Amino acid sequence: MVDIAGRMTGEDGKNDEKIKIKRLPAERWQEFMEIRLIGLETDPLAFMSSLQEEERYPESRWKERITNQIFAETDFTIVGLIGFLIRTRQKERHVADIFGFYVRKEYRGKGIGDRLLKAAIHSISSSVGVRKIELGVIANQKAAITLYERNGFSRVGKLSMELFLDGEFFDEILMEKLI
Repeated sequence: MVDIAGRMTGEDGKNDEKIKIKRLPAERWQEFMEIRLIGLETDPLAFMSSLQEEERYPESRWKERITNQIFAETDFTIVGLIGFLIRTRQKERHVADIFGFYVRKEYRGKGIGDRLLKAAIHSISSSVGVRKIELGVIANQKAAITLYERNGFSRVGKLSMELFLDGEFFDEILMEKLI
């Protein structure tokens, strides 16, 4: 949930002091890079990009990309992130995309992913003119699909053999949420 001041709260409506959902300034780009690279290494199916591609990105690219991210932080350690973009083409300005969603394994099952997703939906919904959110998720990521459906996303299609990793093809489920 999001309280009236825009802070993330737990199910009971109380502010959860241990996990903070926030944006980070460009100066903290190295922390963004670290968690993104960890995610790419430990959960390569969660991303369409690869560790080998992104570990070569220059500092300027990380600083540029951090502006489209929301982070979960505890004790000054980033434990999760979610990215989103609002499309800029005139005919698509009503659509936003969610991508690059990751929570460190040791922090899963604590509601952090749900809070990150809700924060992204809230930020997107606050943007003038946005009416729809789209995302893609690899078909065998059942927990992620359940999380998206619980937050109002519907399956709208499937792309066969969309991702190729370690000699195997994976299908991608396309989902959307009207806001």
